[in-house]
Amino acid sequence: MTAQDAVTSQDAEKEKEKSATLPEIKVTTGRVRPGTIEDVARTGSKTDAPLRDIPATVDVVPAATLKEQGYINMNDAMRNVSSMQPLMGGGYGFANNFTSRGLTVSFFRDAMPDGTSPMNGYYRTMYDVDRIEVLKGPGSALFGAAGPGGSINMISKQPRSAFSASTGTMFGSFGTLNGYLDVTGPMGKSFAGRFITDLEHADGFRGLKRDIFEISPSMMWRLADDKTLTVDFDHRELKIRPDNYGTLFDFNSKLVVPRENRYYSPFNYTSNTINRVTAVHNWTISADLSMRTAFTYDGRRLDMLRNGGGNQANAAGIITGRDARHQTDHQGFATFQNEAIWKTATGPVKHTLLGGFEYKNVDITTVRGDFTLSNPVNIFNPFNLETSVNGINRRPTFDRKISSDQTSFYAQDQIELTEQLKLRLGIRNDLVQWSDKGFQSVSGNYRYREIVRTRSLTTYSTGGVYQPTQNLAFYAGYSTGAFINLSTEPTSVATSPETSNQIEVGAKTTFLDGKADLNVALFQSSRNNYFINLNPAATNLLTQDGKDRSRGVEVSLAFRPIAGLSIIGNGVWMDPETLSKAVARNNVLFAPGEFRSIAGNRPVGVATNMGSLWTTYQVQSGLARGVMLGFGVTYKGDSFADALNLLRVPSYVVYDAMASYRVKNLEVAVNVRNLTDKTYYTNPTFAGALPGDPLSAYGSVRLYFN
Repeated sequence: MTAQDAVTSQDAEKEKEKSATLPEIKVTTGRVRPGTIEDVARTGSKTDAPLRDIPATVDVVPAATLKEQGYINMNDAMRNVSSMQPLMGGGYGFANNFTSRGLTVSFFRDAMPDGTSPMNGYYRTMYDVDRIEVLKGPGSALFGAAGPGGSINMISKQPRSAFSASTGTMFGSFGTLNGYLDVTGPMGKSFAGRFITDLEHADGFRGLKRDIFEISPSMMWRLADDKTLTVDFDHRELKIRPDNYGTLFDFNSKLVVPRENRYYSPFNYTSNTINRVTAVHNWTISADLSMRTAFTYDGRRLDMLRNGGGNQANAAGIITGRDARHQTDHQGFATFQNEAIWKTATGPVKHTLLGGFEYKNVDITTVRGDFTLSNPVNIFNPFNLETSVNGINRRPTFDRKISSDQTSFYAQDQIELTEQLKLRLGIRNDLVQWSDKGFQSVSGNYRYREIVRTRSLTTYSTGGVYQPTQNLAFYAGYSTGAFINLSTEPTSVATSPETSNQIEVGAKTTFLDGKADLNVALFQSSRNNYFINLNPAATNLLTQDGKDRSRGVEVSLAFRPIAGLSIIGNGVWMDPETLSKAVARNNVLFAPGEFRSIAGNRPVGVATNMGSLWTTYQVQSGLARGVMLGFGVTYKGDSFADALNLLRVPSYVVYDAMASYRVKNLEVAVNVRNLTDKTYYTNPTFAGALPGDPLSAYGSVRLYFN
């Protein structure tokens, strides 16, 4: 939920269409603000139902908020979403990976799958993003393969029939320099187009450099008054140095070394090339019946050389268990969807029916080899790091081909019994055929093996909403999730589905004459049968024994007490717990053969409480009109880097600020992060934690043409 007042013309048209049947909510601006109860976030239902009618939490982050905060990547953007926390060093620093409500999430782009798993995914930028919608909890009844913690749906900027353009650059700390161009407008009587491109370079704090080039042309063709065809192409080249060590723990399980220390191998690199094409046909058959047909093909090539295992320092201060991993993935994802939405009634009861069919094919070739790094490296003086794997013996880990075919049917009925009482029923069946064939190293033997499975997965969601007034909605919902994990991170694919469920009750309200919006949700979520790494120094100990549960309360608030002043915030208090009966060991602190249970511990990387607050004030009149000032604070509680909860990552509070000025078509801005230059750690790695950036500043210049 945010306090941004800007809305697209498309959103305005949707509101106009609904005004005949939906009760109006008085809002002082007279416009729909993203994330408020009258906003339409299709990620929650795949229909045009406003958020007040959805028996679940859906958070919305518009591009305007990201621009204010100076955020250009997903890790920063997710600070605006309650309980969202980066996991596994934020995907080792080259790929996005998060938990929500203590459980993993999945990614979608314009409601189409964006890869099969966050693991070994990619680094998502914000240049072509119009808004981000996050459905909390299992979304399998709508999306199929959806994470237990939630579904992140990135909504792309669409072609517009009116000309507009913007261009800009950002420059600042750690050699950061980027530029973008965004142009949209008519291309003839029946066509509109959009062209977005960006180029980014950063040397990075602690040498974690990145070079990014992206180009995203799109075109919308109005075939008839009731039919449109939109074609979008994305090309992304992402070269990023990964770090899955961060700052390592010492023998006493403390983070005591300088944050500038580097323990990752200097030869680490990732190269990720993505080509994705999407075609969407929308057909408004009548005022009550519409159909959407969409196809996406997503081809990716990932080549990476990064560190793998590693332990905390021993009593002599030496890091043991160090190795390097070279992996190449060729991935192809094809998805076809056909959905129909029908609005009808049975007597006084109104229905919004959704019916859909989906076919999805996954084809992955993956090859991995490991290198044992034998140089002794001292945690207090890490000078003896290898600069190349040349001359080091390579151990083959696997050479596999992963394939999957999934056929799905799904249906949903949103039932309006009265203006105050509404229900939702949704069900989906996925017939999945998958295989993992090739060579794998098991107990030192490199041999061929096959996994071939077929499963029928049925998931559902149900819930109700009670609205005693136009400005208040109470809701309760239950949802389940099930999908096959096809990630290339484990040494083999899952042989059975990962499952999840969630029960949630909450309230959504607008009050103080439309000046304040508040969402409160109580939840219990669980995740079962997922891969866990019981011993980071032994790759082959990945097993499907994972089982977690999380209970808590989330709050999000937007407040606009006076013109120009906006305050948005979110927070979560939860009790995440590992329920698995598995055991694990610490290779440094435990005696040989000693294992301990992980049951009752907190899941890796999950803080029990966190929150953020962002406030801006824009001068409304006088000589300073056009000036905006902003201030933000982010808090995250402590977490653990290991399943045994021996390696504690401390809590932190970080402050940010911004100032911008816009006059006519020119806007300049300065964003300052970590104002107090605090040493803090954003998230755990395997045996350490990734240090956050020190005090840093970034300047932006943007030009707008209409």
